[in-house]
Parts: sequence; structure tokens; C-alpha cells
Amino acid sequence: MNMSVNASPPWPYPGARWWKFDFHTHTPASKDTGAWQAAIGTPNELTPQAWLLKYMAAEIDCVAITDHNTGEWIDKLKAAYAEMKHEADAGTPPAGFRELHLFPGVEISVQGGFHLLAIFDPSATSQTISDLLAQVDYQGTRGDSDGVTRLGAAQVVERILAAGGLAIPAHVEGDKGLLQVEPGTRKCMMDANTVKAVLREPGILALEWAASNSPVPMVLEELKLRFASVVGSDCHSFQGTAVPGSRYTWIKMARPSLEGLRLALLDGQEVSVRRSDESDGFAPFNTPEHFIESIEIRDARYMGRGRQPAELPLNPYFNALIGGRGTGKSTIVHALRLAYRREKELSLSSEAGQTFKRFNQVARGRNDEGGLRAETSLCVQVQRDGMPYRLIWRQDGQGHAVEEWDAATGSFKPSASQAVTEQRFPVRLFSQGQIAALAGDSQQALLKVIDDAAGTQSQQAAFEEAKRAFLAARAQMRELDGKLQGREALTLALQDIQRKLARFEGADHAALLKNYQRTNRQSRELERQFDASTELATRLKALADDLLAEDLPEGLFDTAEDGPALSIVQALHAAIAKAQQDVERAANVLQERGQVLRGELEASPWFARIDAAKTAYEQLKAHLQQQGVSDPSEYGRLVQEKQRLEIELKKLEALQKQHTELREKAKSLLEQVQSARRAISTQRSAFLQATLQGNPFVRIDLIPYSRDAQGIERSLREVLGAAEGKYVDDLYQEQEGASPKGLVADLLGTVDLVEQPGVWDTAAFEQALLTQKKRLSQACRGQAEFGGWFNKFLKAEADKRPEFIDHILCWFPEDGLQVEYSRKGDGRDFQSIGQASAGQRAAAMLAFLLAHGNEPLVLDQPEDDLDNHLIYGLVVQQIRSNKLRRQLIIVTHNPNIVVNGDAELIHVLDFNQQCHVKQTGSLQDQAMRREVCQVMEGGEEAFERRYQRLGREV
Repeated sequence: MNMSVNASPPWPYPGARWWKFDFHTHTPASKDTGAWQAAIGTPNELTPQAWLLKYMAAEIDCVAITDHNTGEWIDKLKAAYAEMKHEADAGTPPAGFRELHLFPGVEISVQGGFHLLAIFDPSATSQTISDLLAQVDYQGTRGDSDGVTRLGAAQVVERILAAGGLAIPAHVEGDKGLLQVEPGTRKCMMDANTVKAVLREPGILALEWAASNSPVPMVLEELKLRFASVVGSDCHSFQGTAVPGSRYTWIKMARPSLEGLRLALLDGQEVSVRRSDESDGFAPFNTPEHFIESIEIRDARYMGRGRQPAELPLNPYFNALIGGRGTGKSTIVHALRLAYRREKELSLSSEAGQTFKRFNQVARGRNDEGGLRAETSLCVQVQRDGMPYRLIWRQDGQGHAVEEWDAATGSFKPSASQAVTEQRFPVRLFSQGQIAALAGDSQQALLKVIDDAAGTQSQQAAFEEAKRAFLAARAQMRELDGKLQGREALTLALQDIQRKLARFEGADHAALLKNYQRTNRQSRELERQFDASTELATRLKALADDLLAEDLPEGLFDTAEDGPALSIVQALHAAIAKAQQDVERAANVLQERGQVLRGELEASPWFARIDAAKTAYEQLKAHLQQQGVSDPSEYGRLVQEKQRLEIELKKLEALQKQHTELREKAKSLLEQVQSARRAISTQRSAFLQATLQGNPFVRIDLIPYSRDAQGIERSLREVLGAAEGKYVDDLYQEQEGASPKGLVADLLGTVDLVEQPGVWDTAAFEQALLTQKKRLSQACRGQAEFGGWFNKFLKAEADKRPEFIDHILCWFPEDGLQVEYSRKGDGRDFQSIGQASAGQRAAAMLAFLLAHGNEPLVLDQPEDDLDNHLIYGLVVQQIRSNKLRRQLIIVTHNPNIVVNGDAELIHVLDFNQQCHVKQTGSLQDQAMRREVCQVMEGGEEAFERRYQRLGREV
């Protein structure tokens, strides 16, 4: 909701806000308003309504009507405004109408010749001014400054105060000004004692300076009194430069009233008063980018039960929640934590975490813990980039989590995204005890706060991504290692085959083998032929043996009687016998001829050639056998095997090339891991330097990778998976009367040799860290140099988890923080927070939290450990500057935080069967001031400190 510098828009938020106040104006009731005087009785006569519309057009919010020694026009203006307001309320506002708050007043010509503004509450009338002028015995003409009061200046101020007004010396450096100086000097023209007497009057809270850069007279410096500096237009006509809106003062009040003005003037410059000529760039209606508009708690165990939920509207700036113990102040912080889904920000082991856990459960019985009920629901309305949203949380988990404003329907609708994340809805929540815990021994919580504020998320993500890429490359390398394991065996096999084939090549084995194989086949074929003839001869002999005539059956033929037949049978038998002889002779001839022909063959040159080929083959065979080749006919198979092996090796060579490239890539990725890790430290360090530059309370230096031996040891044990207390000799062991020993001691010892005190040599640390990582890696591979048990442990872990070494290489100790605090909060005498009291530690952390960020900051009793000196310094210097850029919601018991921190809105909580908001308002409300004094011990003292001249009444 970014508004222009000058506009005063409708302000929907409760609590104090800035109002544009013109402290010095005139009407035609003042006799020195020439143009207006001349127009009286003519058609151009200035009417009260026309006068009012001019100030409305200039967007003035509050106007003091301060004519010269008269209040004649006050009632006229009030009547005219009442009529305009009535028309506006009826829905028919006059053209140009805008709310305007009229403060009756008068510019009195005081004895001694200076002008004094008297300003009264809007309820005053013309009669109030007439009565005052009578009381101070003004001697001149009403509406003119041709006389002075008979009463002295100090008495006039007293009479104004007694009448319920405020006294402000007018245009003090100009004509008729209390502090007008003699030309070229810093000496007052008026009597110095008179000036001092007026300024010492406790009712003088402000001076009207016509110009902010006017020279200050000596008398003012001598008095060492503080006055608010205000300005008005001193308009005498609507022409020239002194017109409505030309000069005015921003005043912070909850609503326009004399009491609100009085307290603002007591606060003075910057806090509640800002002159228009000193406010370049001042944008009082700019709200933070993100802020909480209201918190609604319905049906919690001790809050919001009944027909109406507990609702707390909030101011975009500083909201204070006060009340006695058990009035529900912390419940509101818990509710915000739930609505913003920030439960995980609290460590369960911490006191704050335990407190929240006790609240964040449904009590089953009267005596059970738990601040919730099954029906509990929370609704936090927030502004995000000018758009209203609702964050909704229900115990039953039903319904929408995020609603957004729909301008078309004028109502809320479920948001397209239901995500409630830190980025989308930022808020910083610190429950009771959390701030003190930040300064504790463990720096993790503080680092988390720094990371959130410094925005290291992108660097952290880059670091994790670099680690993932490195681990992935190393996993690919291991996969290739598996495939490349057979490469050496394949190479040896190929070399063996190549050696065998070389032997073949050297003996012209191909032609010899071919010749031998052909002649061998020929020889075998001829042998087969001769063997077949031999077999035929054998078969013929066997056949001859079977060629026997059959004997005639005995007694069947008679020799005498059957003689002719028997003669023929004999001839047949003779023929058979002859056939047998012929066959046997043929067999013998065949056998003999075959043997002769075999002999002829063996004696022939052809046989000699065959024999030579065989002899050559036998010689080759014997030679190859000496080379390990059992069969000369292996050649073809060896050639095929050689081709197969070469193809396999080519594939493996491609894999080897890939492996080499991966090795280089992994090396480069590991460098990226280190570079990404270094970037996290750089971002943190830059943030701390920028944020705490010149901070009077706290200094935080980042120690890249830390120099804390125990912290580094813990971190290393975590990455190794080494249990606490084991391998202390190898990791870190302090020794009485001697230097510590172990890997961590070696690491820090190396760095200690090169670092100057207080100057962190990051490059030297990284180099020393690399050395120790190499030692661990070698031990994982079995190249032991630690103690036996530790070596065994590392080797076993590496064998079990191949990526074990990779995680060691990616390991970096977490950064350390050197936190120092200023004992007096004055930016000097900084000492280590380790030497600080609990209060000083908490103050340092509070100072840090208040030094950065523009998201809403919710603090639950940050003062628990602080003494009042620290609170006052912190409050005045930091809470006030914080609320210019961010919303603050502070639960507190300390009145200094509320009063001197200048809370725009205060909620007083009380318990009466249920926790409820007893009162809401600002310090301007007298009832609220009484409440602060009653609820908060030391409240009166806090008011006295802020409003040094407040007097008895608070």
C-alpha cells in the first residue's frame, strides 16, 4: 500500500499514525490579512466553508486557527465544518470535502513584543480564546497586534496551560520572534533573562521555526533544553508562498486531540514530530511489503471460546502485547507459529520447543497439558504486496489454508496456491527463550537465522547440486570400473593370440598348411583306394572258400542205373571247382597287383612330395608346440578370436576414454563443490558485515569452516558414521600438558601456522583440509596410516559403501561465528560473548535480529534476560528504527519497550475465565497509560524517562 509522500489516505489500521498539522493559520478575523479584509462585504468575501476547502485541498489533516489576539472565526469555522460533515455523513459531501480537525487557538502578542501561539483541544470555542485574552490582559485591538499583554511572558504561558492549552512561541527567529537575533550575531534581540524565563516554563514543549536551518542563538545552547521544532503556513491569504500546504508538520497521534499533540511534542523530532522542510522522502503511509492485519483465535482452550472469537487488529508498525502472567500473550505467538506453519523452526529439545509442544496439543482432561481443542481454528489476515490474504489453521486439518481477496466480489476466496512457505509469507518468530538460546554454545540456530536473512538458499542449493553432480560422476566411474575390470585380461589374451598368430605368419604357415592338408587328403584317399582293393581281394578269397559243390544225397542215385546223370553232375562239380580256383587265383592276382602298385606309388616322385609336405608339417607342428600352439589348424579360430577380442577392447577403450573424461569431470566437479561451499561463507560474511556495520551492540564475524576442534570433530564423525568416543586418538584427543593429537588437531595445527590472529586464511584451511581428506581416502583404500582399529573401520566402511570416500571428499566443516558484544552498548569495548552475562548475550542477539530484515518480527518477551540499561538503549536506537521498515509484534513485561519503543498500538490482555483483550489503544489514551503503569512494574519511571516534562499525570 505505497502512497505518495504528501497524501493522507484513509487509514484503516488502529493505533498511532502520522497527521499533517498546520500550526499557524489566519482568517479574515486577523486585521493584517489585506486581501481578505478588502473583500469583506463584497461577492468575493471569504466564507468559512471556502477557507476550510482550501485546507482540505492541501490535504491538511489538523489545523490550528491562530488569529491575532482573537478567536472570532473559531465558532464560524466549527459550524461550517459541522454542516459539511453532516452532508458527507448523509452521503452527499460538498465537492472537495475531506476530514479536517480544527484546533482552536490564538496568536498572542506578549509583553516584550514577541508572538506566542496558544493551541487548544478541538472541543474549545471562540469563548475559550476570549476568556484567555481577558486573563492575560491583552491591551490592544482584537484581531490586531497593536498591543501586548499586561502579564509577563512566563505568566502568559502559565495562564495558557491553566486554561488547558499548549503554548508555542511563534516564528521564533523572525520578526516578533522570541529568539530573533541581532543581525550578524547569535545574540537575542530580546532581553536574555526574559527569553530564559519563557523557555524554562515547563509548559513550553515546542518552538515554531519558520525555517529549519535558521541559526540557533547562544541562549538556547546555554539552556541545554530540548524543544520540538514545528512549523505552520502562517497563511494570511491564498496568494504568494505562505499558502495552505506550503509548510506543515507531521505529528504522530492515535487521533487528533490536544493530549495526543502534547505527547507528540514531548517525544520531539523524528519520534513523533517531523517538519515538512526536513522530510524529503518521508512516506508516512508506506506500509511494509508484508505485515499482519489481524489475528483471530476461535475456540482455543483458554481463548476465543463462546460466540465471539478473540480478535486482535494490528498496526503495520509496532504492536505491544502486555498483561500479567497467564493472560494469553504467548498464546498469540503460538497461534502465529501454527498459522504460518513454522512449527519445525523450534528444536524439540529446547525450552521454547517444549513450551510450544505443551500448547500444541488437545487436552483430553482438565489436568492435561494442551492449549487447543478439537474445534480450535486460527485466522491470520496478512497483507502481501498490497493484496490481503488469510492464513487459516484448523485443528481438524479441514478446509483451505490460504484465501485471497477477490476485488470483484468484495470477499475472500480460496487461493490458487495453498502453499504457506517462508518465501510466500515471510515472518520471523522468536518464542520466549529463543533469543537467549541463539547466543548459546551451539551456533546452528544462529547460523540458520543468518542464512534465512542473508538469503543463502541459492548458494546452499548450488552446493547441494554440486555435491549431487560429483557423487553421480563418481558413481558412473565406479560402474565403468566394473566394466573395465576385464580389460587387462582381454589385453593379455589378445597379446597371446597375436603372439601365436605371429608364429604362424613367420613360417609361411598358410601355404604349408594348405599343401599339407591337400596332400594329406590325397594320401588318405589313395590309401583308402588300396585298402578297398585289399578288402576286395579278401572278400574274393572268402567267396572262393564258399564256392563248393553240393554233395548228392546218399543212396538217391544208382551208379549203374543213373550213370549218365551222375556223369553230368561230376562235370558240374568240376566246373564249380574250376570257378573256385579261378576266383582264388583272381584274388591272389588282385592282392599281388595291389601290393606291386602300392610299391610303385611309394617309389614315385609324387609320394616323395607327399612325404616332404608331411615332414614339413611335422616340423611346423613341433615348432609351434614349443610356442604353446597345440594344433596348427587353430589358425582360423585364432584369427576369429583375435577379431572378437579387438572389438571387445575397442568398446572398453571407448569406456576407458569415458572413464578418463569422467575422472576429469569429477575433479572439476569437486572444485565446484568447494567453490559452492565457499560461496555460502562469502554470502554469510557479506551479509553480517553489511548488517552490523557500526552496530553499537554487537559484532559477528564469520569464521569460514570454523576453528572449533570439537565442532569439526562432531561434523567429521557424522560424515564417517563414527560413534562418539571411538577412535579419539585418530580423530581428536586433548592431552594434559601437551598439544592435542589426531586428524582434527593436525588440520587446525597446519592452519594455525599460517594464520594471523583474527584473520581467517580460507585458502590455507581448504588446503589443509584436502590433505586430511587424502589421508582418510588412502586409509579407505587400505593404505593405512592411522591406528589399526580406525584403519580397519575406514576400510570396512569403504568396502561396504563404495560412495563412502566420495562423501568424505564432499565434507566441509560448518562455518563458525565470532560473536562480540559491547559492554555498554556504545560501540566500544567489544568482548567475546563467551564472557558475557545472560543479559548481555540476549541483548547482542536482540540487536542482531533488529539489525536486518523487513518481514514481520514477532518477539515473545525478549527482555527476559536484559537489564533496563540494555533495554533502553536497544529500544530507543533499534526498535524505533526497525518499525520504519517492518512490522513488530512484541510480547513484553517491560514498560521501557512499550513506552520508549513508541508502540503505535498496545493490546492489554487479561484473564477472566478466558484470556481476552481488556483494552486496545495507544499511549495517547490516558486510560492506556494508567493500564501500562498498573500492569508493568516501572511503568511510571518509563513514562518519566520518555516524557521528561510530563508532570504528575500519566
